[in-house]
Amino acid sequence: MTTSQKLSNALPVPEPRQRKKLATPTSQEKFEDFLMDNRWLAVILLVLPLNYLFTSYWGLRDFLVRTVLSPLRSHDRTVANIQAQIQKWRESGSKNFLCSRRPAFLQVTLRDGVYKHKDNAIDLPLYDILELDTKKRTVKVEPSVNIGQLTRFLIPKGWCIPVIPEYDDLTMGGMLNGYGIEGSSHKYGLFNDIIVSVDIIVGNGEVVHCSREENPDLFFALPWSYGGIGFAVMIEMQIIPVKKYCRLVYEPMRTVDEMVNRFTELAESATPPEYLEGIQYDFHNGILTHGDFADKVGSDGIYNAMGKWWKPWFHRHAEILMKKDHPTVEYIPLRDYLHRHTRSLYWEGDLIIPIGNHWLFRHTLGWLMPPSVSFLKLTQTKSQRDHYFHKHIAQDYLLPLDKLKEGLELSHDVYEVYPLWLCPHAVLKTSPQGALRAPINNQEIEQYVDIGIWGVPGAVQRREVYDAHVANREYETWLRKNRGYQAMYAISEMTPEEFNEMFDMTLYDAARKKYGSVGVFMDVTQKVLVNKSKLGSNDFAKLV
Repeated sequence: MTTSQKLSNALPVPEPRQRKKLATPTSQEKFEDFLMDNRWLAVILLVLPLNYLFTSYWGLRDFLVRTVLSPLRSHDRTVANIQAQIQKWRESGSKNFLCSRRPAFLQVTLRDGVYKHKDNAIDLPLYDILELDTKKRTVKVEPSVNIGQLTRFLIPKGWCIPVIPEYDDLTMGGMLNGYGIEGSSHKYGLFNDIIVSVDIIVGNGEVVHCSREENPDLFFALPWSYGGIGFAVMIEMQIIPVKKYCRLVYEPMRTVDEMVNRFTELAESATPPEYLEGIQYDFHNGILTHGDFADKVGSDGIYNAMGKWWKPWFHRHAEILMKKDHPTVEYIPLRDYLHRHTRSLYWEGDLIIPIGNHWLFRHTLGWLMPPSVSFLKLTQTKSQRDHYFHKHIAQDYLLPLDKLKEGLELSHDVYEVYPLWLCPHAVLKTSPQGALRAPINNQEIEQYVDIGIWGVPGAVQRREVYDAHVANREYETWLRKNRGYQAMYAISEMTPEEFNEMFDMTLYDAARKKYGSVGVFMDVTQKVLVNKSKLGSNDFAKLV
């Protein structure tokens, strides 16, 4: 028995809530469970090959646009075409709000774009990297450029953006209008904090340039607006010089207090590491990792090219290191580290393809990983979506760092889902202030932490009565009382009034009025909140 296991058994763990056992499942329920339990066969036979062809096409297109077709590509002409489509929409007298024509299954969100119609969906073919300026330390991109595309372009040149959220599919426009976070966010803030300027088509059809100095009311209103102000057509971001490797230290944590204290120490340090992350495998045991740039492999650690398809998934590799009684040091190629959770979609891969981390699968079919979130959504039936919403949790909760232990205890009580992802991030004071409220005590920076909760609740695994929607509401209520926030890609149980209590949408509302977006683009609450007034909550797949 490992040291970790001994301590885990010796230390008290909060008792789960008392819940009734579920009745014997009906034949239909057994069949639905069977389909979900064996969905991995369809993923391997259908989703992975489709995804490989899709990503290969876009990789080839990106290469051709940056080389052979570069002289034929005109960003300005594309923007003018978008403006012409908006004018045509106005002339048609359509009452439906404008939105992008991007298929809903391509969006990295749990909701479907039921608001997209033939008469209000605008083509936004904005997929390309526009300009790299190493003197200014900026890169300009179109909003549909994704993280995988950008890191493949920048890192070989010795540069990268400071905050690189994990999934390849995440787009710059999606993270501008929503949120993006990574293990460097305690130093640089969220993704929107590294943005220098934005060109956006607002409600009157004009292109407006905004930055911290020019139209700052518009600039700071865009994060968390979810497209409620306009269509971004260009995003300029900071870049930083990077080195070949990340020197990563794995520190086993034996108690929840040890994790909270060490995590807080590093996040609030005057000289913090470049990267910081925690994975909590159960209530007490976890691993804390922190890393910095390195030019070469040092003698104090080992080389690990963890991005190779045959390599173990990162969270499973880290779990093995957690069971040691000493820290471990590895030198990892930088892009491999930055995309360490990509192949396994954090630990959702354990549910999607249970055999995915088996050595035989990794060596034979690992090169097809990961399954795209988009294609996973496309191949879900309505019953599978209902099953997923009722028996699975996917939430990111952002809370003040000094509330971390309380947040972990509540997560265990309400969800009992493991592993948990812990990622620090700074909330910055801005002028004017956007949706995230200013740091307390007039500070310039306040440290927060993102608790990522993705998996099947313990009560569901024990076949006990469990209501995921009630659980979400309980955590959301606690967040609002403790100056916390919910990532809105997920399913929210909040009302519009509760949403506006959690977020300060004063600047956003003023920008919508000033720039003519009211009546043209959907309000954020119409897009991200579930309207339960039209259907019963049991038919949840239709509600979203």
